[in-house]
Amino acid sequence: MQKMTHFEVRNKFIEYFKRNGHAAVASSSLIPENDPTLLFANAGMNQFKNLFLGLEQRDYKRAVSVQKCVRAGGKHNDLENVGFTARHHTFFEMLGNFSFGDYFKKDAIHFAWELLTKDLGIPKDKLYVTVFETDDEAADIWHKQEGVPKDRIFRLGEKDNFWRMGDTGPCGPCTEIFYDHGPKAGRISDPFEGIKAGEDRYVEIWNLVFMQFFEKAPGVLEPLPKPSVDTGSGLERVTAALQGKMNNYDTDLFMPMIEKACELGGWKIEKLLDLEDKARANRELATIDGHSVAQVRDDLAALRVLADHTRSGSFLIADGALPSNEGRGYVLRRILRRAIRYGRKISEKHSFLPVLAQVLIDNMGQVYPELKARKEAILTTLKDEESRFLQTLDQGTQILEDEIKRLGSQNKKQISGEFLFKLYDTFGFPSDLTQLMAAEKGFTVDEAGFETHMNSAREKAKASWKGKAANSDEGHLIALAQKVLDQHKATVFSGYDGTIADGEIVALSNGSADAATLGAGQTGVVITKSTPFYGEGGGQVGDQGELKTVSGTARILNTTKVNGIHMHHIEVLTGSIKAHEKAHLSVSSSDRRRTASNHSATHLLHAALRLVLGTHVTQAGSLVDAEKLRFDFTHSKSLTADEIAKIEQLVNDEISKATVVQATTMKHKEAIAAGALALFGEKYGDDVRVLKMGDFSTELCGGTHVTNTAQIRMFKIVSETGVSAGVRRIEALTGDGAFAYLMKHTQENMRARTAAGINESWTSFLESKADVAGWIENAKNEIKSLEKEIRKAQSGSISVDALLQQAKNFTAKGGSAQLVMADLAVEDRDVLAQVTDQLKNKISSGVIVVVGQGSGSHPVIVSVTKNLNPEISAGNILKEVAAAMGGKGGGRPDFAQGAAPDRTKIKEAFAKASSLLGT
Repeated sequence: MQKMTHFEVRNKFIEYFKRNGHAAVASSSLIPENDPTLLFANAGMNQFKNLFLGLEQRDYKRAVSVQKCVRAGGKHNDLENVGFTARHHTFFEMLGNFSFGDYFKKDAIHFAWELLTKDLGIPKDKLYVTVFETDDEAADIWHKQEGVPKDRIFRLGEKDNFWRMGDTGPCGPCTEIFYDHGPKAGRISDPFEGIKAGEDRYVEIWNLVFMQFFEKAPGVLEPLPKPSVDTGSGLERVTAALQGKMNNYDTDLFMPMIEKACELGGWKIEKLLDLEDKARANRELATIDGHSVAQVRDDLAALRVLADHTRSGSFLIADGALPSNEGRGYVLRRILRRAIRYGRKISEKHSFLPVLAQVLIDNMGQVYPELKARKEAILTTLKDEESRFLQTLDQGTQILEDEIKRLGSQNKKQISGEFLFKLYDTFGFPSDLTQLMAAEKGFTVDEAGFETHMNSAREKAKASWKGKAANSDEGHLIALAQKVLDQHKATVFSGYDGTIADGEIVALSNGSADAATLGAGQTGVVITKSTPFYGEGGGQVGDQGELKTVSGTARILNTTKVNGIHMHHIEVLTGSIKAHEKAHLSVSSSDRRRTASNHSATHLLHAALRLVLGTHVTQAGSLVDAEKLRFDFTHSKSLTADEIAKIEQLVNDEISKATVVQATTMKHKEAIAAGALALFGEKYGDDVRVLKMGDFSTELCGGTHVTNTAQIRMFKIVSETGVSAGVRRIEALTGDGAFAYLMKHTQENMRARTAAGINESWTSFLESKADVAGWIENAKNEIKSLEKEIRKAQSGSISVDALLQQAKNFTAKGGSAQLVMADLAVEDRDVLAQVTDQLKNKISSGVIVVVGQGSGSHPVIVSVTKNLNPEISAGNILKEVAAAMGGKGGGRPDFAQGAAPDRTKIKEAFAKASSLLGT
């Protein structure tokens, strides 16, 4: 058997299937696109899910890929096994070939066997096969077609050899191929018993799933008209077999990093591996050559954890993830802090993560260019996270050891959930890390008690990523989009050239089912062959506007996009809207103009940030609408006043140059080669739109923009804050908004200067008894200034967390959402809006209702998270809430405000909001 590098294994796999008619498809990002059921990509089939479900079509029916995968959270979580077994990893590469209604069992089995035994040269006597216990067809193919002896084909039950996508949906039997590492690798010699027991000697290297049924209900199976194939083969396991290694960590995928860690720590990896090999051959011995077997295993585990976690951390950061205390960011932080702690066991003097990440980038960068492109961001993030955790690691470790000693003196062996939470909350110790450290001392932890001490923010963060199936509305709209795509192709977007167009309604829906007609007051979705309406994407909100037909008019509340189909979410105002009618579509031109201005400004801002702060800066998120722009970017510290001034100056200089904005379409590879910036985590097709603003900014972007930078007119940063570790956020205004902001603050500065001179004016007045009118005016200004300061103090005293604790839960769009209602003794609408934004930023999905307190009438504000629009409209809720207090108001689907005179009815108003949402 010829030894191969991991580069050769990867390449031979892809080339084999390309020769057999498969389209080579690049790995998707580790951050799943539009799939709330996944924390991270964890299998090769993830990016083909809609193909298997029949909701999407592509120009190929056979595909091959090498998919980046992470299993470190949720249902698929290998974290605790990593480093202690030969084959578990948080990050791995899944080799896979797929058939979408094309070939089935015969070809799938032949492809796998031929590739393994001929192209890769694995001896047939090293391989065993398992099939589902009743799958005679697969067993016969293995024996009769490929010549595998019957005594090397084993039948296993549903737990091992039957695959399901979920409780319902595509499913089917699978067949697995196992590699025999030989007697030294395990205790069980019988292959059938060894495979059942999960022995390290017999390692699964390929799983072929045959999707031949649709499960309508548990146990109710119907044959699929076009069966499909989904296979997965772990690159690490195949490489280990081909390199003659019993442990994946001993291959060239990991050893460069392990060797570097040993070099830094002064350890000898050859000596450790030799001792491990001797211990494997003498399993009953506790010491080998004077060394503790347990210590040797712990030392090797530390090296292997460090190498594995450096890989997963680096690849996650390359794909846009950043350490934080919630969701994906929290999983990344757990991985990194676990690695940091193991690094400390190797040496207390050295920083391991950035050094090992550099080795990884050098080794894997040619296969995954994103590692090289994001090198600075990866190294900076790892260095910052390591520095931050090391500041508290020693102190937290000492406190844990003191607690263990205290409990030991009382003959107790369990660490309380309260103490576990203290370490997490105060010292940043993930609970599983404390559990690991405690286990090393023979202690357990009260995990249930820990969960009860987790605050509501953490609970919401966990819930926001909890896997769930798409609700019926989403499923219906996806299916509707596919039907339109099959009949008419993708929507033709004419919005780059104008905001008004005529089109034919090719589909109409009430949101959960096809509809022939929608009447006045009803909401739904309209799809036309072509549209000037931009579908929400790339950080830009969807267009709003108006739709008219001969039979009625409708307000377009939002525009979204599903698989290339633009969906206009409407509310019928008059008459009715009917399927297959001609429609006149008109985008709100003022909103589009201001949104375009803000979007173009984000490109200039991005370029300016990279010039002032460094090329490690990349976009980490954005939101662009008609009112403002919000731009999240990677950077480890807050900006200084001087840096903000330089950034503003650079952007305004480019605006004043009146540069023509050029938009061209070209091949993705050509655009990147020409220097265009691509956003990590975004999915691009072969053809991309490149937006160029002179020599200052070139980015891939499908959004709407100004045609000349002068149309932006003015740019002003209004805030710069931290979002999470390593991510900063800038909010800014352009055009009229920037001008109004500057005028307001100029006037406030003038008032402040006037107020500062009041004491001097008072003295002058007493001395001269003159200029009474001027003195009175100055005194009024001072009073206004003081009142403003009082209002600010009031807003600062409002506890957002306390308000969140009173939130009510309700169900919307098939998921969990929250209703937060606040009764605040504040009149200033700016302060109330600020509190509303703070509350909305704290929840992932929900509705905020805030009632203030004025002198005659009382301000009322309603805000709805974007994911609930248009089904839940802030304007509609506000009308009902304000009416309950004798008032009125209105606004957008996501934000509305009004006023009400009767504050004694506030309980009734809040009750109305609750009833509307079903809490």
